[in-house]
Amino acid sequence: MSWLLLVLGLAVGAFIWYVMRDEKIDSNNDGKVDVAEAKVAVEKAVAEAKSVADVNKDGKVDVADAVEAGKKVKAGAKKAATKAKTAVKKARTPKLKVAK
Repeated sequence: MSWLLLVLGLAVGAFIWYVMRDEKIDSNNDGKVDVAEAKVAVEKAVAEAKSVADVNKDGKVDVADAVEAGKKVKAGAKKAATKAKTAVKKARTPKLKVAK
């Protein structure tokens, strides 16, 4: 059970980072993220998650929405994995130099 909480915590943290990656969480530029700044980041991440998960845009996230959002996440993960695999394969392929 504790490993599940750890994984869930990491997933939530990763999602918050993903949503806020283009924004600065440390809004007062003191080099630290205080509770108020973290609260704003979490609220933005939750709003983003709700907007993504509410597939039929009825203002509520129901089971059908969750299933459809899960399918989209799975498809996105497969696409990202394929892209990463192609990049790794390309990086491992030796580049041949043609002698002049």
